[in-house]
Amino acid sequence: MYKILCLLCIVVLSGCAGQQRATNNLANSLNNQGPEYVLKKLQANKPDDRDIAQYHLNLGYLQLVNGDFKSAIDTLSLAKREMAVLEAMSVSETAAAGTVSEIYRSYSGYPTDRVMIHNMLALSYLFNQDIDGARVEMLQADVSMKKLAKRKSVRGQLASVHLLAGVIYELLDERSNSLISYKHASDLLKQRGISQPLGLKQALLRMSYKLGADQQYAAYKKQFPGLAKPEMSSGSQLFTLYFDGVVSNKQEKAVMVPSHDAEQLIRIAMPAYPPMKKRSQRAIITQGNQRLTTQMIENLESLVRDDLADEYPSILLLTTTRALAKYELVDKANEKDSLVGLLVNIATLVTEVADLRSWNMLPANIQFAYLETTENEVLINSADHMQKIELPDGSQNLVLVNSLSEQIFHYQQD
Repeated sequence: MYKILCLLCIVVLSGCAGQQRATNNLANSLNNQGPEYVLKKLQANKPDDRDIAQYHLNLGYLQLVNGDFKSAIDTLSLAKREMAVLEAMSVSETAAAGTVSEIYRSYSGYPTDRVMIHNMLALSYLFNQDIDGARVEMLQADVSMKKLAKRKSVRGQLASVHLLAGVIYELLDERSNSLISYKHASDLLKQRGISQPLGLKQALLRMSYKLGADQQYAAYKKQFPGLAKPEMSSGSQLFTLYFDGVVSNKQEKAVMVPSHDAEQLIRIAMPAYPPMKKRSQRAIITQGNQRLTTQMIENLESLVRDDLADEYPSILLLTTTRALAKYELVDKANEKDSLVGLLVNIATLVTEVADLRSWNMLPANIQFAYLETTENEVLINSADHMQKIELPDGSQNLVLVNSLSEQIFHYQQD
């Protein structure tokens, strides 16, 4: 009986670990192969039931950056529902994670995932010409962030979500809501010690001026003395979002030590992120002699590491509990038969693997730029690819640029 159980555990967990390695390899290939190639490869995979939320998160994001907005909406909406259900972890999964392996627990997403999904859905709705659907996602994102909010903690609070909400409200001429969202984005960046992009400073000045909020406008004018006074002009607006790179994959850090009685080996495996070595790229917007570069609004590379750091104590506790349970299992098997004890010990070593799952195809960071102009076209340069964007008189425009692809997606509102 022991032998059969050992073999079953090894076969099942080898398959799970192999699937995650394949997903990590696909994420790593995004920089070289591009999102279209990776999307086809991912669609050919059949995920394990416990990995279905991670699969749909990655699939939906790839559909978005490939321009299949309808499919992205369907897939990301499915992922959102799956994560909501999986937040209430089943007793059987918790027991299996505590005795066999962490990857027996279904992936329900980290705080960053549960908020960022609203960002990706809002963009999918927007480029699918459904700004009302995008607005609903921003309202849901606000609810999600309030649920995750903790005193003196910014866990699950995303400046890029507040920024996009501000843009969407501005497109809908909801000036008060827009200013509130821009202020939330600004406050979060201050809390994280990140410089505010020029486009956000301009937004705070612009919306407080348009609202006639004289005191707020005067305060922002004093805070940003080098910026020009906003104008009630008929010029076109261009909001530019830039997705740069790909977040890092988790790696396994493992040690193997003998037990105190030297009768068995114990393996401890924990997830970790590699050192950050990536250099950010930027998109360049050119209009006549004017040249703007996108600036960071969200460092997702840092946020996913913060998510893991917050979970680390509970992961370590579960790993320690599992090591004790496996030690007792091997000890009992040894009492019956030393050969069976050896097989069970091998099984406990092989099945001790770190949970490396994450939304690992997200951009490493999100950048933003804002331009107001009376010209009818601008040039956007990303990854040495130049593209012209037409701006009809008095129009409002949002474009999404991605360092992984030459495609630029354009939402226009006259």
